[in-house]
Amino acid sequence: MRIERIALAALLLCAAGCATEHYEMGARNPEVAISADGGVTYRGKFVDPEDLPGLLKDSGLTKQDTIFIHIPEDLRDMRAPRRVMAILSRNGFTRPILLSDRKSYTELGKTADERRMERRRQQQEQMKLPPNQRTIRYK
Repeated sequence: MRIERIALAALLLCAAGCATEHYEMGARNPEVAISADGGVTYRGKFVDPEDLPGLLKDSGLTKQDTIFIHIPEDLRDMRAPRRVMAILSRNGFTRPILLSDRKSYTELGKTADERRMERRRQQQEQMKLPPNQRTIRYK
C-alpha cells in the first residue's frame, strides 16, 4: 500500500511539471511575429491583430513591458507592422519594437592592435585612390 502511494505521488509530481507551459520572451524569442504576407502570429498561432492586446494582457504582460515583434527582412509592405503597432498603442502598450533576423560577425583570433593596423592599411589604400573614387565615412 505504501509503495502505491509513493508511486502515485511521484506520478502526480511528474504530471504537474509536464502540464505547465513556460515561454521565454525577449529579443531572441519574440512572441509576436508578422509573416511576409501580413499574417500575425502569437506564440506560433495565427491570430487577428485586434485580439493581440487581450492575449498579451492574459499572458501577464503589463503596458510598460517591451513587446518584440519579429518581421522578415524581405518585408516590403510595412502596412501590417504599422497596423499592429497602432493597435497596441491604442490599447496602452507603449513599447513595441520591430526586429528582424540578426546579421553579425566576429573576428576571432585578432587582437585589438591587429584590427587597428588593418584599419590603417585600409585607410592608406583609400588615400591612394583618386579623390572621386574614395569612400568617405562620417562619424
